[in-house]
Amino acid sequence: MSLNIAGTLRGEFRHRAEIAHRQRILHERRQKLERRERQEQIEEEAAEFTEMVLAFVTTSEITQFRAEIDTYDAATVAALQENGHSLELLQERLDQLLSQAFVLNDGRRVFKSEDGLQVFDEHGIELDATTIDPDLIPDDRPTWEEYKSTLDEKTRLLEERRALIDYQAKLDDTRERLDAGDITQVDFDKLRERLKTSMPEAVRRQIPGMEAEQRATAAAEPKPDIDL
Repeated sequence: MSLNIAGTLRGEFRHRAEIAHRQRILHERRQKLERRERQEQIEEEAAEFTEMVLAFVTTSEITQFRAEIDTYDAATVAALQENGHSLELLQERLDQLLSQAFVLNDGRRVFKSEDGLQVFDEHGIELDATTIDPDLIPDDRPTWEEYKSTLDEKTRLLEERRALIDYQAKLDDTRERLDAGDITQVDFDKLRERLKTSMPEAVRRQIPGMEAEQRATAAAEPKPDIDL
């Protein structure tokens, strides 16, 4: 009887010891798993933080870009001044040509072509022989080609002026974007490239080396294949 009780107690002890051993193993495994998960989480958070830091532009990059914008702005102002001066001179020339033009009875000022066959008014409308005989216009009056080329140059300068004003607005918009802060590297690179690619030729001429840089970039671009 006592032997049976002792055997039963030993068996119960071994069973409990085995359960305790298994519990310890499970506990150790659980701890290892938790440590691994914590380590992975720490590494993941560190990677995300690093990625976030790298995604934003450094202060030195922004400072350098602001200096570039100031250079572009100064060049744009200089280009606008040059454009305005050219427009003034051109308008004086147009006024002079108009004052020397042949005047019809209805007040229209007209110009004969160099070959003496056509007549145009100051708005570019061609007049037929029933309105004015080209031979009636003295040869010492300004020709249509002379007036037209001057008028075309004025149109070009006006278009150039609009482009300069638009570019000035882009510079202001870029400054505001930088002032807002938290600009990513991708957005920063796009803004920087946008200001270079959209820069009017009149501005490039004001910045030493800018035209040479553009030519070098264009030369480096792959040329399209042409089938002969």
